[in-house]
Amino acid sequence: MNYHLKYWRHYFISHSRHGTHSPFVYKLVDEVIYQKDNPDVRLNLPQDISVGGKVEEKKYLLVDRLLKAFAFDQFVVLSEKSLPSYEVLLKQRAGSYSFRKIYYIDRTNLDLDFLTVINERDMLIVNEPHMCMERENYWRKLKDDDRVIVTIDLYRIGLVFFRAGQRKENFLIRF
Repeated sequence: MNYHLKYWRHYFISHSRHGTHSPFVYKLVDEVIYQKDNPDVRLNLPQDISVGGKVEEKKYLLVDRLLKAFAFDQFVVLSEKSLPSYEVLLKQRAGSYSFRKIYYIDRTNLDLDFLTVINERDMLIVNEPHMCMERENYWRKLKDDDRVIVTIDLYRIGLVFFRAGQRKENFLIRF
């Protein structure tokens, strides 16, 4: 029950793309996060995603749009369980010579030691950062870390960027 109450709190205090004052975040929200998917794409979702319900479909399609928008050549999946659909998606979207690594994180207990090898082009996709207290603490540690520059909290997914030349900001965006 607490999870759903936190969701409604997030919904009421978060912003749409018009509440952001960062050109990078505005463009990301407008061109990637709030984009409508082709109906054919929804019909061809993997079985385990379709069975997960509307929320899981929405998250999967967002990750797909993010992977299309940010060219990457390496990826790391840090998860407690097997995520075959996401691993296949990451393999399909990986390119070459972009020098970006994308981390998909779906863990409860994780330390921040891996941030020592992160460069400014890398991106973290954190699944369900508010699911439990341990994940919320991890999300809070990520936001507070000096290496992290921009975080976008969509409630069910958190995005972390390490962009040089931008001031540190944390955004709450409705999704």
